[in-house]
Amino acid sequence: MNINFVKDIFRNEDLNPDLYKELLTKQLILRDYLAIERTILTNEATYLAYIRTSLTIIVIGVTLFKIFTDNVLLQYLGIILAISGLLVLIIGSLKTIEMRKKINKFLQNNEHLSKEVEALN
Repeated sequence: MNINFVKDIFRNEDLNPDLYKELLTKQLILRDYLAIERTILTNEATYLAYIRTSLTIIVIGVTLFKIFTDNVLLQYLGIILAISGLLVLIIGSLKTIEMRKKINKFLQNNEHLSKEVEALN
């Protein structure tokens, strides 16, 4: 890689378009393939975190609703928490689907990558 590329980034000047061509045509090394795999695994781990968080919020909400039958305020809080947990699950699912589409689009644009990433699995 050209050292001027790094200097241009720090000076906030327009980058030479030839440098982009060099980066796009450059063969990827193992580190790059592993970065793609890490991105996919991170997306899955984030989705599991959304599920875990939503289930915790839902369980707390249902518990408040069931245990405190004499306190209307805590029952309303339980309902709000249960609904919030469902919203967290829906938002997390949508974000995960959106990220997966971006990853698939990147891999489709770089078909040689998708074949080599699948070979690593």
